[in-house]
Amino acid sequence: MRRSRASFAVGIAASIMAVLPATAVAAGVDQKSDHAALAAYHVYLEGAGARIPAVRKAESAYLSSISAHCAGALAPLANVSTASASQTALFDFGEELGGSAFIAAYQQADGPFARLAATLGKLHWSSPQTARTVERYLAAQRSLFALAPSDVCTDARALAASDAKTLPPGTAQWVADYQGVAVAQEATARAFAQVLERFEIPADRAVVVSDAGLLRSLTGKLHSVANSGATRLVTILGL
Repeated sequence: MRRSRASFAVGIAASIMAVLPATAVAAGVDQKSDHAALAAYHVYLEGAGARIPAVRKAESAYLSSISAHCAGALAPLANVSTASASQTALFDFGEELGGSAFIAAYQQADGPFARLAATLGKLHWSSPQTARTVERYLAAQRSLFALAPSDVCTDARALAASDAKTLPPGTAQWVADYQGVAVAQEATARAFAQVLERFEIPADRAVVVSDAGLLRSLTGKLHSVANSGATRLVTILGL
């Protein structure tokens, strides 16, 4: 019986797939997904960068709320000797201020990230391990966005009441949560970057270089906002 042209073509395609190395097929899947991921990541970085004015506005609103509820809460510590204070309590409370200012500002990039996550969630990878790496990155990033700023006012009053000799329980818990989420986000982001680098093709090089510059700029601006926020919080709280 003569085979139709269509069935003949299907047979040839099947034969080609059978003799192609599995790694070649996998590389094609990974490179296609990597290309889409790089493009989506580029859009995310541009979108997050465009949100910097909103980031600064959110930080100002957060600082105003602290000022309205507990301005001068740390003023009683002005006459406390540094030597008599708990260095751990002072350091961790500083971490709380900086972290809370950062979180209040950083949440403004949640929208652009949601669009990135929607794209990455649809991509296919040849290795389950690669897919898990991408999933862990998304999960860690979501956890960072979901973290709320601490109850700075309650913790500032507790620190002042102890003459800075005791670490407020709220500070200890929030800093532990924040550091855990931040460390996970950094580690999974590095792993995600390695995935993007591993399957990068020459045609994507320009996007990779551009993304690196956008990421440096965004990171610098976010940290600048957080640092200025922490400094202003200390002033608002009376020190």
